[in-house]
Order: sequence, then C-alpha cells, then structure tokens
Amino acid sequence: MLLICSLFMVLAVSSVSAQAASVRRLGDELLNSREVSVRRKAAQGLGRASTDQAVDLLNRAMAVERSTELRLEIVRALRTIVFQRYPGFRRALVALGNAADDATQRDELVRLRATEALWEAGKKDLLDPVPLLERQLTDRSERLRLSAVLMLRKHGSPEAAEALGRAVLNKGLTETVRLASIDALGAVSLSAPGVAGRTVVEANIAVANHLAIPALQSQRALELRHERQITYLAALVLDGESSETLVLQGVKSMGRVKDHASIVPLQRLVATHRSLAVRKQATKVLSHVLAQQYE
Repeated sequence: MLLICSLFMVLAVSSVSAQAASVRRLGDELLNSREVSVRRKAAQGLGRASTDQAVDLLNRAMAVERSTELRLEIVRALRTIVFQRYPGFRRALVALGNAADDATQRDELVRLRATEALWEAGKKDLLDPVPLLERQLTDRSERLRLSAVLMLRKHGSPEAAEALGRAVLNKGLTETVRLASIDALGAVSLSAPGVAGRTVVEANIAVANHLAIPALQSQRALELRHERQITYLAALVLDGESSETLVLQGVKSMGRVKDHASIVPLQRLVATHRSLAVRKQATKVLSHVLAQQYE
C-alpha cells in the first residue's frame, strides 16, 4: 500500500513538472517567436493551461507585444481563464484590469475588449465591475468612455446609478459623455432593481400587502433609490453653469424616473430658468409626475 501511494505521488509530481515545462515552452514561444501564428497558438495554449504561471507569462507578453491582433488574443486567453474559473483566474482578473487601463495599455481596442471582459465577469459575480467602469469614464478614448457609460447602464445596480450620477455632475468630462450619463441614469431607474425590474417589485409588494406577509423589498427602499437619482439630476439642472442642452436632457431623464422627489426642482425650473425651452420641458414633465401621484 505504501508503495502504491509513493508511486502516485511520483506520478503527480512528474505530471506537474511536465505541465510547468510545457507552460515555459509556450511562454518562450509567445515572447520570442517571430512568427505571428506561433505566438497566437502559444497564447491560446497558455489560456488552456490556465495556471498562475501561464497568466504571468500572458501578462508579460501583453506589455511587450506590438501586434494588436496578438494583444487581443491574449485578452481572449485571459477571458477564457476567468470565465472557466480555472486555477489562475484571480491573477487573470488583475491582468485584464491592467489591459483595460490606459496608463498601461496604449491600444484603444484592447482596452475596450478587456473592459468588456471584466464587465461580463461582474455579471457572473466574479468581481464588482463598477469601480473599473467608473475609472474608464476618464479614459483618453471617447469611444471607450461612452462604452463604459453603456455598460454601467446595462449593469443597472444602485452602485452603477451612483457612478452615473457622479459622472453627470463631473464638469471635467466632455458634454457628450455627460449627456450619455444623464440619459443612462434615467434609464437605469426603469430597469431597477436588478433583472426583476421595478414593475415586478411593485407587484410583489402589492401581493405581499394583500396576503399580510413581508414583501421582498419595501416600497420605501424603492423610493429612496429613485430619490437618490433625482438628487443627482436636480443638482445638474439647478446648476447655473449647466448648458441648456444638459438641462434639457436632465429634465427628460427626470421624466423617465417619474419620482415625486423631482416635483420641487421642476417647479423651480418652471419659475426661474432663463430658457423658454427648458421651462416648457419642465412644465410638461412636471404635469406627468404630478399626474402619476394621483393614479
């Protein structure tokens, strides 16, 4: 019996040593081969190997690889390791974070694909993608900044709404990004909370009240969430430095949220804003919000 156990241990050590040697060979090919096809196959092989050693080699190659095509292949390999939850997936997440950062990755498309991979990982509860996406709002590429806004919008969590709210008020961002953030902030409220949606939550509350049992989520909690979004939008529309375009988009988003918290800031706009277009839009939205309060 002791002999059999010893034999298994020897075989296991031999297998690990063989795998490590194979990973080193793939790493050497990825880092040193002049053939693009060889480097591509090596990146794919390291993605299948999926060990910490493989991830480290992929990360090293990302820093020196000149070909965009190959850097995208490395991102795909890291994504595979993450989504299969292979042994090196935690290091792969870090490597993807580096690939998404414009301080370390010069290629816009690579940063975009790495950001998308991390956002998808967030959907699988492998990490919280919101801090990363909020960081991407200041990326040098406007395309990536707008993509980050879209991903925050699709994420649809309270944390994503908070990040969008901060973007709405960030005067350091371009007006294009702020407009997209304003629109997304209004849209998040319609799909919140989570995949169930506001309508389903409200239906659950109504049924729970009818049956005299606790609801999954209180009506007050739902209202507070929307009040927070209105707080950001109200700060924007009442800021005298906000352009007419930003204010009009902010009013429109307040109309999509349709929360009672928007009544006071809308009334102020109707009474005091210098733009006739803004006053008309605020009057229209205010009438809809007031009507909903009495439905």
